[in-house]
Amino acid sequence: MEKIGPSSFETWFRTTDLSVNQDGTAKILVPNQFFADFIEEHFTTLIKETLTVEQIQFNSLIFVPTQKDWKIVQPLSEEIAEAQSKQIPHKVEKLEQYHSNYTFSKFVVGDNNRMAHAASLAVAEAPGKTSFNPLIIYGGTGLGKTHLLQAIGHFAQTEVTADRVIYMTSEEFTNQYINYVVNKKDSTSFYKKFHDVDLLLIDDIQFFSGKPGTQKEFFRIFNKLLLENKQIVLSSDRQPDKITDMMEHIINRFMGGLTTDIQPPNLETRMAILRKKAEIDGLFLSDEVVQFIAGNITSNIRELEGTLIKLIASASFTGRDITIEVAQELCGDAITKKDERLSVMLIQEKVAEAFGISANQLSAHTRKKEVAHPRSIAMYLCKKWTKQSLRSIGLDFGGRDYSTVIHSFKKIEGDLETDTELREKVTAIENILQVL
Repeated sequence: MEKIGPSSFETWFRTTDLSVNQDGTAKILVPNQFFADFIEEHFTTLIKETLTVEQIQFNSLIFVPTQKDWKIVQPLSEEIAEAQSKQIPHKVEKLEQYHSNYTFSKFVVGDNNRMAHAASLAVAEAPGKTSFNPLIIYGGTGLGKTHLLQAIGHFAQTEVTADRVIYMTSEEFTNQYINYVVNKKDSTSFYKKFHDVDLLLIDDIQFFSGKPGTQKEFFRIFNKLLLENKQIVLSSDRQPDKITDMMEHIINRFMGGLTTDIQPPNLETRMAILRKKAEIDGLFLSDEVVQFIAGNITSNIRELEGTLIKLIASASFTGRDITIEVAQELCGDAITKKDERLSVMLIQEKVAEAFGISANQLSAHTRKKEVAHPRSIAMYLCKKWTKQSLRSIGLDFGGRDYSTVIHSFKKIEGDLETDTELREKVTAIENILQVL
């Protein structure tokens, strides 16, 4: 970690493993082919040196993907080398459009966002030179999509991997286009803005929904840039093909690149985010306080940031240290409201609605798949979103014992890592619960 830095370590090596065969072959197990190509290109020498220092005997080194169902992309070795060899220093302009905290070094990598972060970093290092074009990052509100888009733009301009970069929201794109139409200016002037762009970043493309005129102009620009091998990165609050009233040919072109999601952070990642942001703001938080906040503020990163700002303000205004008592006092209202808002009964109702069954069926003593599967999901959500004990949750599901609840929780938690359809279903239900 000392030689490559914590950010690179978290991205590329946290999920790897090493084994050495009897024939002396050292195998680095990596999540997928993308990781294998990138690590082999950038870290082979360092890995061999480290194995030698640790006195691990080996004759050869290979990289083995462990998950075959991930999207396989072209090796990046030649693409990145070519892109870097063509870098020409240019004046960096308009860095003020990026939030100072939205950089790769300040992005906390966890299991929920590792692939999105890795793909974003690869694109930032070689815009238009990878297979990730367009790169589309999707996920719920406040999970870090804007952070990654701005980090790409900031990196590309400061490291001069792209000459001209444009970052804007979909609403800004729409408003600028409408402005040209309403004011009857030269219609070509709108397109001149994007004529020589090397990297286009557009946030929240779901807002193009139901705007056929804007979609048509966006597609014209989008298509031109792709044909010229210019890099496009987009974000959305849902999968592109789930955006209503979006032209089919636009969706089809989206599918030609890489689409990756960001999930809500788990407890460990939420704790790491709190520590990182507290460090940036010069605030000390004890492990007890960090665990308390991360254990109770679970929906998204933005809510964690809001809680941290509240703590910082309290420390500044009152001069008090942030103890567990202070944290409980300041966060109590939010936690109480969440507990009052989300009950086992409410979760049962929303899960039942999502699967087209009645809430009463979730408590029935039947093992039919059309009921048992939604019941497991409901138990998973009850454990995640409420403060009820396992025994109490089990009682609300027809008198089942706590072992049934924990089994259901672990099964759904494990399936969410590999089952995209299940993940989308659960995320949709959680999005409904968050706004209630």
